[in-house]
Amino acid sequence: MLNTFGNFLIDNVTISIFICLALGYAIGKLRIKSFSLGATVGTLIIGLVVGQAGVFDISPVIKTIFFSLFIFVIGYEVGPAFVDSLKKSGIKLVIHSVFFAGCSLAVALILFKSFGVSPGESAGIVAGALTQSAVIGTAASSIMKLTGLSQAAKIAMQTQVAVAYALTYIFGTIGLVIFLKNIAPKLLGIDLKEATKKKIESINFKDDSSKKTVISTIKMRAFLIKENSVYIDKSVSSIEEKYNNKLTFERIFRGDKEIEVSQDFQFKEDDVVTLIGDLTNIVAFEQGHLQEMAENKYRNIILQQKDIILTKVFEQSHIDDCSINNIIIASALRNGKPLGDIHDMKKGDTIRLVGPMNALSKVAKEFGYARNTGIDTDVSFMSVGIILGLLLGMLTLTVLSIPITLGAGGGALFLGLFFGWYQSKHPNIGHISPSTRWFLKSVGLNTFIAIVGITAGASFVGAVQSMGYMVLIMGAVLSIVPHVVSLYFGKYVLKLDAIDIIGGQCGAGTITAALNAVTDETGSSIFALSYTPGYAVGNVLLTVMGPLVIALMI
Repeated sequence: MLNTFGNFLIDNVTISIFICLALGYAIGKLRIKSFSLGATVGTLIIGLVVGQAGVFDISPVIKTIFFSLFIFVIGYEVGPAFVDSLKKSGIKLVIHSVFFAGCSLAVALILFKSFGVSPGESAGIVAGALTQSAVIGTAASSIMKLTGLSQAAKIAMQTQVAVAYALTYIFGTIGLVIFLKNIAPKLLGIDLKEATKKKIESINFKDDSSKKTVISTIKMRAFLIKENSVYIDKSVSSIEEKYNNKLTFERIFRGDKEIEVSQDFQFKEDDVVTLIGDLTNIVAFEQGHLQEMAENKYRNIILQQKDIILTKVFEQSHIDDCSINNIIIASALRNGKPLGDIHDMKKGDTIRLVGPMNALSKVAKEFGYARNTGIDTDVSFMSVGIILGLLLGMLTLTVLSIPITLGAGGGALFLGLFFGWYQSKHPNIGHISPSTRWFLKSVGLNTFIAIVGITAGASFVGAVQSMGYMVLIMGAVLSIVPHVVSLYFGKYVLKLDAIDIIGGQCGAGTITAALNAVTDETGSSIFALSYTPGYAVGNVLLTVMGPLVIALMI
C-alpha cells in the first residue's frame, strides 16, 4: 500500500506540492510557549517526508518562478527603508548591520575552511544558523550556474543546502531568542526593562501614535438659503475662499435631489447646504439670511479614509488644518512603523486621514499624494522588475579567478529594492497590494521550499549521515559568535546604547522572533526603531551571502 501511495505522489506532483503546503502551514502554526517552527520549516519537513516516496521529476523552472516572485517582493518591501537607512544621519545603525553581516561571513568561512565543509552544506548552515530562508534560493540558483559539474552533482549539492538548513534552523531561532533577550543584556551590563524605560524617557517615545490625534468637536450644520440671501448666485469656490477655506461644503440639496458638490456650483433660493468648519466662521456664514435645518437627512456625513504620502509641499501648519476641517490623523508611519509624535513627520512618511469626503479631498492636497491602497496590483511593473532582475543575475564577475554571480534570486532582490524605492517616490505607479505581497512572500517561498524538500527527500537520510553532528555545532557557533562580537562593536566602537544594539541586531540577523521576545519582555515597541534599518540592510546582505559562500567554497 505504501508503494502504491508513493507512486501516486510521484505521478501527481501537483497534489504532492499542495500536500506539503497544507501540512507544512499546519505544523508551522503549532506553538511551544512562544516558539513555533513557522510555515517555511514546516513545509520543508513535510517536503522531505514526501520525498521519501522516490525520485520526483519537477521542472526547475517552477522553483525559479516562485522564488523570483518571493524575493522580488522582499526587495520591494524593504527598498524604501533600505535606501532611507543609507541616507540617515543615524548611519551608525547601518554600519552596525554591515559589520554583523561581515562578521557572520568571516566566522562562516573560518569554520567551513577549517573543517572542509562542502559548498552545499556551507550555504545551508548559513541559511539555518542566520535564519535567512532566502539564502536557500540564492544559493540554489548559483549552484545551477556552476560549470564543470554534472547535473546530478548540482542536485546533490542543492540537497545538502536543504538538509543543513533544516538541521540548523531550530537552534538559529530558539538560541538567538534566548541570547538576545536574556544573555545580551547581561553582557552589556544592563537590566533590560530598566534600560528600556530610560530610553523611552530620554527620547519621549510614545508606543502608540494612533492614539495621538488632532481632532476637535465636529462643527457641522445645515442651512436653507432663503430669499434675498447674499449667497444666491455665488459659487462654492467663492464662498470657501471668502472664509479662507476654513469652511467646506459637504452636501447640497436642490428640492428632493442631492447635487454633487463642485467648485463652480452656484446656489439658488431654497437650496439646502451642509457644511463643516470652525465655529467662528460658521457663525459668520449664517448671518447671510439663512434658516437652520435640523432634519437628519441633511446632517448625515459620510466619512472616508485616505493614506497620504507626505511630499515637500507638507508643512507642520497643515496639521492644524485637519482640526479645522474635522479630520482625524488616525496614524503616522515611517517605513511601516508608528511615529512617536505626529509633529516629527517629514517627507516620505505616510499619514492616515479620516474625515468628511470633501474636506478630506481638500486637505489631502496640502500633504502630498494619496497612496494607492486598493486590491489591484500592477503586474506589468512587477514583471518588468523581475525580468530585469533575472537578466542582472545572469552576469558573472570573476575576482581572483573566482566567478561571482548574483544568480536569479540575487538579481531579483536588487531590482526589487530599486523598484520598491521608486514606487515609494511615485505612489501612483507600481502598486502591489498588501494581500498580494503577503501571498507572494509566503506561498511563493514555501512552494519553492516544498519542491526543494520533495526533490531532496530521497537523499535526505544519506545526507544527514554524511554531515554528522558537526553541522549542528557549526550552526550553533555561527548563530551566536557574530552576535557576541557585534554587541561589543556596537557598545565600544560605535558607542550605541544597549536598546539600539539589541534592536539593531534583531534586525541585522532578520530574527523577528527575537524582536517579538524583547518587545513582550519589556512591554515596549521601542526596539522597532533600530530594528527597521537593521532589518532592511540584513535582508539584503545575508541573502547575498548565499551565492557568495558558494563561490568562495568551490
